[in-house]
Amino acid sequence: VSGQGGGVGAVRLARLLRDAGVTRFGVNSVEEAQLLRESGFETEEILMLRSTVDREELERLVDLSVVCTVSSVDTGLALNAVAENRSTVAEAHIQVDTGFGGFLISEPEKILLAYRSLPNVALSGIYTQLHAVTGKSQEVDGQLKQFQQVLEAIHQAGFETGTVHAAGSFALMHFDCARLD
Repeated sequence: VSGQGGGVGAVRLARLLRDAGVTRFGVNSVEEAQLLRESGFETEEILMLRSTVDREELERLVDLSVVCTVSSVDTGLALNAVAENRSTVAEAHIQVDTGFGGFLISEPEKILLAYRSLPNVALSGIYTQLHAVTGKSQEVDGQLKQFQQVLEAIHQAGFETGTVHAAGSFALMHFDCARLD
């Protein structure tokens, strides 16, 4: 529902989706997350599809029980510090870069560092943002293949990834292979 639901309105679209059984929503700003919470989306999972190291934003996200994005060691450490200061554990998803931001696929050791060294962050999912803007399935297939290699490295190191998903409206609407967990 990010970007005001593509112009429809975040709350209006979220209500329509909730009525259809959807319980997870992606936003791109603290304001969108707060708007959903204030509009009665109290138990639904809201995922911030943008990482931040801004302390004030992280504090608001933790207070709103929003699932944050960890896209680098720095963003993970910043979220961990906020959660530790609040004596809580923040929930987050790892973002892997297959062309649109996140941990680099060529540096799996940094992703594994996040799993090993963030005691106040519960990593409950992992995702990539698909950047396909054309109808080329080989582009999406290539991105998903890279993403799968990262998932395998994480599993081989003994970690569970939780929910595995992809963001990117065009790819999700046009390619079945992009619809993961």
